[in-house]
Amino acid sequence: KGFGCTHLKINTGQRRAEGTTDTDLKQMAKTMNELGKRISDEGLKFGVHAHLWTQLQDRKEIDRLMELTDPNHVYLVLDTGHINMAGIDPVELASVYASRIVEFHLKDCKREDRGGHKGPTPKREGYADKGKRIFYELGKGGVDFPGILAILRKKHWKGWLTVELDSTDTTRRDSATLSKKYLNEVLGLTL
Repeated sequence: KGFGCTHLKINTGQRRAEGTTDTDLKQMAKTMNELGKRISDEGLKFGVHAHLWTQLQDRKEIDRLMELTDPNHVYLVLDTGHINMAGIDPVELASVYASRIVEFHLKDCKREDRGGHKGPTPKREGYADKGKRIFYELGKGGVDFPGILAILRKKHWKGWLTVELDSTDTTRRDSATLSKKYLNEVLGLTL
């Protein structure tokens, strides 16, 4: 809060082979409700990041956790790349949960991964050998960013949009320049 932040984001742990049970989700919700209340008392919002390869990754889990948590204290961080790769439509998810989304991670992924990641799990999520990336500069993959932005404008959403890129085949500067150009020229957003 002292740095001007408006929310605190957390991830859940690495996904177990057996996945996430309803009992797990109930315990997560109990913990997140308590954390959310304490963080709200400090004047910040609390957001949980649904993320591929974690205990909160699919639509059923997201819906159940949102159902079990207090909308006044527990929010969602929507990562467009991970949501897309988990087989969830990020446009539809943004529409359903706009009032509970505190931040978007704008991340693009392979077009062929739209509707579900088909490849192996990277050794370190998002970081791959040159030429074997799973995330791309904005507009170079399969995420429908214009559709997401249309929903956000329609719902008068206010919050953080954070551009992410986990790896590049060029330089960080070149990748950032490509994403910035897409934000400006295609989405009409300025920094």
